[in-house]
Amino acid sequence: MEIHKRGEEAEEPRSKTVFVIRQVLNIIFIIGAVVGCILYWVLPEPTIGILVVMTAMFFKMAECVLRFKK
Repeated sequence: MEIHKRGEEAEEPRSKTVFVIRQVLNIIFIIGAVVGCILYWVLPEPTIGILVVMTAMFFKMAECVLRFKK
């Protein structure tokens, strides 16, 4: 009879990979949000800044999908 471990030990390899991917997506989101806000306030036409922030939000949504899909 096999004994299956539950918790952190059983999911360790996948959890570490997902954690690293989530961290990279969060970094991309933060950089994109900051750059988008700067462009929004600096450029005379705020459309570029809005588009950059919206693109950054795509990365945040992808990170949320990974977080909730365990």
